[in-house]
Amino acid sequence: MPRTMLLVFSLCVPALAAAAEYDCKVKKKVDFGFSYTAEQLEEGKHSVKIEEGKKETFVSRCSFSTIAQKITCDRYQMDMVVLDEYVKIKKYYLFRSQLDVQLFPDFSFIENNGRGSVAYGKCRFTAP
Repeated sequence: MPRTMLLVFSLCVPALAAAAEYDCKVKKKVDFGFSYTAEQLEEGKHSVKIEEGKKETFVSRCSFSTIAQKITCDRYQMDMVVLDEYVKIKKYYLFRSQLDVQLFPDFSFIENNGRGSVAYGKCRFTAP
């Protein structure tokens, strides 16, 4: 099966998506109405990583730390993963902080941190 077909199929069938990883680069970010410039996004190296396991799913929010002088990530175990059967959008929820990430069939994503910040971009499938 060609890789593209396998990727689309894995988004549609939860059993196949039980072990998948997605690296997602932020292309647009808005904090409380402030839009980051392309230069700020490049400097900040903002990204999201989705790790789907057979029993647990994790989402990491990453950016460049000026204090550590490297990219650091906050990793969260998600409370719920839902596949919208009609439009094939995967939705990842972390209830305590109101964080959610939506992954679309074309590998675009939206990350809502639940506190006034939203990021958009594109993901790529990586083997776990």
